[in-house]
Amino acid sequence: MENLENVEDVRRSKEYGKYMEEIGWRVDGGIFVRRLGPVAIAKIQRAELPTNWEKILKRNRVIMCKLEPLTKLVGWKQDNWPLLGTKTLRVDLGQSESKLFNSFKKDCRYTIRKCSMFNIQCSINKFYKFYEIWRKSARRKNLWIPSEKEYKALVECFGKKCFCVIAGDEAGAVILMHDKTAYYYYAGATKEGNEKNLPYLVVWEAMKEARRKGCKIWDFEGVYDFRWPSKSWKGFSHFKKSFGGYEVEFPGCFTKWLWPL
Repeated sequence: MENLENVEDVRRSKEYGKYMEEIGWRVDGGIFVRRLGPVAIAKIQRAELPTNWEKILKRNRVIMCKLEPLTKLVGWKQDNWPLLGTKTLRVDLGQSESKLFNSFKKDCRYTIRKCSMFNIQCSINKFYKFYEIWRKSARRKNLWIPSEKEYKALVECFGKKCFCVIAGDEAGAVILMHDKTAYYYYAGATKEGNEKNLPYLVVWEAMKEARRKGCKIWDFEGVYDFRWPSKSWKGFSHFKKSFGGYEVEFPGCFTKWLWPL
């Protein structure tokens, strides 16, 4: 079985750093910095504090920094505004395909088999078709999604470390890869796609594609956490948990105010 906890997060990858720079952030010593006129804000995600963090923040005139560490932090104020999911679900892709499928919950296996019976066509890397599906999904649910320009920047920055799966042109997902881990980064479905339960088929096909590309771990990028409860997270968390897996908790988000400079 793979070690599902000691994983270097995708936000620590050079590809993600390049993406952040494309959308207006500066990367300095692993810290993401955003200028706001004469001052700046910063964030450090899925990492511990760099030893020279104070120097980096000072030279960038940072007035507020948010940190989402791997372990609990002393000396920073914990807040109730996490930028990332405080709990995630990881699945071992290192096992055989049959064992992986059988590790899913019964209803999940039944749904995937049912979808497969209808010979729904699945395709790889129709990135802009996915964005159309995702935009429709977001409008229906009144959710915010990144602009098409930002989405394009993400796909281009990750290159071969990114792939997309579409099912029946009605559901899909974008997967980012780093440190042999596949991240279920963006996902969406039309109303018809949800009625046909196509997101289940999308995840299964994406898991198989991730295995073919050498990934050993699947990360669902966040599930419901009672410590920071959000009703909107319960539905998709139930969906994700139907694929089994191992829950990994993070200590949350911490803030340091550095005003006055």
